[in-house]
Order: sequence, then structure tokens, then C-alpha cells
Amino acid sequence: MAAWNTWLNSLHSRPLAPLVPEPQPGLEAVRGQALALLDDCKGSECERLRWRLNTAESAQDLWLLRGPVFQILSSQHCQSLATERINALAPAFRQWLPQRLVTTV
Repeated sequence: MAAWNTWLNSLHSRPLAPLVPEPQPGLEAVRGQALALLDDCKGSECERLRWRLNTAESAQDLWLLRGPVFQILSSQHCQSLATERINALAPAFRQWLPQRLVTTV
């Protein structure tokens, strides 16, 4: 029991690691641009996608959500508007991802 108490007391002296990792500096700007694409969209699928964008932990995660963003935009507006908005987002990712991954539709 003494060993258990010693171990528990040692936990107070160490700083706890955060449960949610700190976002990368500047990533919030990219996240904001991605969320802005959906400003005029509604519905439960759109709200679920907003949640996924808000909880993405890296630029790669945000980049991989382009497909679902495109689907929402094209279903609520039109395919040409969805393509235009997704292509306008690509430059925001150039500093975060390798150039070969950052392509437009």
C-alpha cells in the first residue's frame, strides 16, 4: 500500500500531458478557410462535417476532408461552385503539405 501511495503522490509533481494536442501554429487560419466554404450550407450532414473540420488535428486531416466538403457544396449548390471553392482553398495548404499533394480539381 505504501508503494501505491508513493506512486500516486509522484503524479502530482509531474505536469500532465494535454488530452488534446495543441494545434499547429497557423493551422487555425486554414481551418477557418475550410469552414467558411460551408457558411451558406445547412443540414445535419453539414453540421457533422463542420464538427469534423473543427476537430481535425493536422493540415493533412483537413486536406482529406476536401471530398466531403465538395459533396456537400455540390449537393446544396452546384458542381461548378463546389469546384471553384475547393480550388480556392488549395493555396492555403501549400505551406503545410508537399507540393505533389496540393492539386486542384
